[in-house]
Amino acid sequence: MANKACTVSNVILNLQNGTDRTMYMTWSFSKKYLDHFVLKWEYDTGNGVWFIGANDVSTTDRQYIFNAPSNAARVRACIKPVSKTYKKNGKKRSRWTSQWCDAQYYTFPDSPSANPLPVPSVPSVTISGFSLTAEVNDYEARVQQIEFQVVQNDQTLVASGIGNKVTDHAAFSCNVAAGGSYKVRCRGLGSGLTSEWSEYSQNVGTIPSTPTGITECYGLSESSVRVGWQAVSNATSYEVEYTTNADYFDSSNETQTMTVQGSAQHAEVTGLDSGKTWFFRVRAVNDKGQSGWTGAASAVIGKTPSPPTTWSLTTTAMVGETVTLSWVHNSEDSSEQSAADLELIVNGVSQIIPISGKTSTYALQTSSYADGTKVYWRVRTKGAIPTYSEWSMQRVVDIYAPPVLTVTLDSNVLSSFPLRVHVSAEPKTQTPIGYYLSITPKTSYETTDFYGKTVWIKAGETVYSKHYDIRDKAAVFEITASDVTLENNVEYIISCTVAMSTGLTASNNVSFSASWTDEDFELNAEVGVDTDSLTAYVCPFCQDEAENIIEGILLSVYRREFDGTFTELARNIENGKNITITDPHPALDYARYRIVGMSKETSSISYYDLPGIPVGETAIVIQWDEEWSNFDVTEEAEMVEPTWAGSLVKFPYNNDISDDYSPDVALVNYIGRSHPVSYYGTQIGETATWSAEILIDDEDTLYALRRLARWMGDCYVREPSGSGYWANVKVSFSRKHCALTIPVTLSITRVEGGA
Repeated sequence: MANKACTVSNVILNLQNGTDRTMYMTWSFSKKYLDHFVLKWEYDTGNGVWFIGANDVSTTDRQYIFNAPSNAARVRACIKPVSKTYKKNGKKRSRWTSQWCDAQYYTFPDSPSANPLPVPSVPSVTISGFSLTAEVNDYEARVQQIEFQVVQNDQTLVASGIGNKVTDHAAFSCNVAAGGSYKVRCRGLGSGLTSEWSEYSQNVGTIPSTPTGITECYGLSESSVRVGWQAVSNATSYEVEYTTNADYFDSSNETQTMTVQGSAQHAEVTGLDSGKTWFFRVRAVNDKGQSGWTGAASAVIGKTPSPPTTWSLTTTAMVGETVTLSWVHNSEDSSEQSAADLELIVNGVSQIIPISGKTSTYALQTSSYADGTKVYWRVRTKGAIPTYSEWSMQRVVDIYAPPVLTVTLDSNVLSSFPLRVHVSAEPKTQTPIGYYLSITPKTSYETTDFYGKTVWIKAGETVYSKHYDIRDKAAVFEITASDVTLENNVEYIISCTVAMSTGLTASNNVSFSASWTDEDFELNAEVGVDTDSLTAYVCPFCQDEAENIIEGILLSVYRREFDGTFTELARNIENGKNITITDPHPALDYARYRIVGMSKETSSISYYDLPGIPVGETAIVIQWDEEWSNFDVTEEAEMVEPTWAGSLVKFPYNNDISDDYSPDVALVNYIGRSHPVSYYGTQIGETATWSAEILIDDEDTLYALRRLARWMGDCYVREPSGSGYWANVKVSFSRKHCALTIPVTLSITRVEGGA
């Protein structure tokens, strides 16, 4: 027999009986690099369940003998060839691959399987209401029971069961659902045998299912209503029942019924009294019976509609634009709009425009109107009866000439700041309420931001934007170097949009190039550390090569944090003013700072990272309720307020630090992918547990610790390895008798904070 699963060659397998249930397997196979064969055989006792006789037997022969048990009715066997292996890249590989061949079967003549049960006849099926009954006559003496299977709509097995045969007759019953068709097959059971399945019976339908609901119900005229419903697949007709009182359904003969034949999904009910509310419900019908009724729907016919609801997408338009006027017919009797009147009043002159059918929009053309024209409009509608509704609310559309915006510069080449942008808005009949200004480069480039970091600016990316809340028709906007950083020899576009009091807008833009001589300046700072308050003082300055103070430079000071980020301490300090910046939270190992300088004339930026200043604090430090200030180092008089004040507690002994980081990440599994896909957010979720000990007689520290435990705010926490940040701190400590120290545990959760 051909081995369909084998991918290397053909396998010919023979299975034959000897004597006393001794079975002989012989086979032939031709393929290079054959190593051995694997075989298996199984047996069936007559009830269709297979048992393992031998599994995964390895042999190099082309024959095998086995003895089937005495209760075996059938046996089956198959083999699989296995190739020799070779090494490649240090790994064993097969010369070829194969699978099990098709099984060979043998049935013993003395077994019941040799004389199988005959297939029963096709069962007869009847359905009454929601009950199905299947029956079959079987005259085979060996059959004691009949097994039935019920299939719904040719695809779903919904029930199965066994009926005992009584005087050559067996039956089976089950419940079925409305709205479907059912067919049944059967097979015989007896003498330890099972026959094959019979053919399926013809499909037998049930009563129709209840329609899901009424889809439409509205008046067509003063005496008729249209009723629609969802179709039912096995319905041959529908009944529509209607009355003027919903309580009459199922409890009175004061209802009327009409029948709709075929597959129609709507009916027009006529001869109804005008001015009344009518209630309707529907059910499906076929030769098996009727479905249940739908829920009731109602319609009132013969009532004047309410004034329509009106709107337009805009109430202000430019001359030449098209404005769409819209409305909704507010029916009182569920009827649809049959006609409408639109009234336009322009310069005191009224015009009635008739609208036919269900149309509920009108395109107002404004090209013929002058600047400042007001168009007043309103609508009335009618439905099933010829009476129009009252007029809707009167609305107005203002028509204006298109605004015009002019944008100019002092020069299209910017050699130094400030950059002056001149704007002028027209026409005179409209007043500006604000301007929006933005600057974008025409090409991509690399530059340095205010932190001194190298950034990549893409073409079209907004590098400056601002809204000016002014009402002047002509204005000049000054942009300084502290507002925007521009790159030398790059062309930019200034775009401006003006919003007018009329609700209209106008935009314009102008191009310019940045062109100046780059400055070369040296940045530095004097840094001092107060080891008592653990604060640092930074006095930045900028000099030329001759160590002269350079004017026109704005200085900024940033603290370089333990995780590589920067915290702004001061920005845009005038060079040469000798302003000293107070840093309340330098790192406890080394205080590190970056000084950034920016030219006021060209916005060019340079920076300098100061060498780390040793602090050498070995304690855990927590500060809260802080105030600090900057000061002029040339001031000789004693300051009334200190440069730093606040609460501080130190833990110098037996410090243990345990940090925990939890990135905001979601790992999502997808079908077809070997590994989950990661999606990262912005939250890190940093927590820590810091432990320390204080002397049992250190009353000052214990007092500060209790104040910290009561503090309802954020604290700044630092530890000797250099980390420091704002955090929420929970304090716990225990004082034991005879102990010389008090262990303290700080549960820390990092939060957003400033310097």
